[in-house]
Amino acid sequence: MFSKPVINYLIDINIKILKYFIILFFFVPIKVYGTFDLIQNGFGLDIGKSGSGFFLLRQYTHNSERFSFLTELRFYDIKGENEMFAYDYFTGQYRSIGSKSLVYVPVFFGASYYPFVGLIANNFSPFITCRLGPVLTIDGKEEGSFLDRWSNPDTDFSYGGFLGVGIEFKWINLSSIILNIGYDYFPPPKSIGRDYSGFLIHIAFNRSVK
Repeated sequence: MFSKPVINYLIDINIKILKYFIILFFFVPIKVYGTFDLIQNGFGLDIGKSGSGFFLLRQYTHNSERFSFLTELRFYDIKGENEMFAYDYFTGQYRSIGSKSLVYVPVFFGASYYPFVGLIANNFSPFITCRLGPVLTIDGKEEGSFLDRWSNPDTDFSYGGFLGVGIEFKWINLSSIILNIGYDYFPPPKSIGRDYSGFLIHIAFNRSVK
């Protein structure tokens, strides 16, 4: 087993690596030129088997409209297996029971392929997509107030991915709504020990930056 100083050192390295990927997320795509004229920023919601969350993305669509590249920063809140809301008669309010203080922060890089370009209406584009990248895991305490649970969380670092299909609905002003349905793959880090991979619904709202 590693000593605590060694573990802390490895965690610091992993966090620095994640910061590097986040910098790539915001700045490297600016260097895409030529045949990728449509650049979109977006945000959206995730609803999955293991939790829910939100994300930010940037997408670069090739002029042929047959494929696109994207970068994605996600915040995914893992729900407890037996999580439920119960009425507290002492406070007169509902509170969560069995909740889990665990957040995944994936930074994914991927591509989408549109096989039916020119065969169906231009504002309706089915596609397949694949995304891969590093995942930061933030694990807080299970009891106490919000500050108690998140004041000194454990962190870990792994890799994950998403594979799915979707439909892009194109609107005026080069904006679009994207619906993805697929599978999130999150290999469990040693500190967690449980696999939270599973089915995911991914809804994005994109708008052109040009």
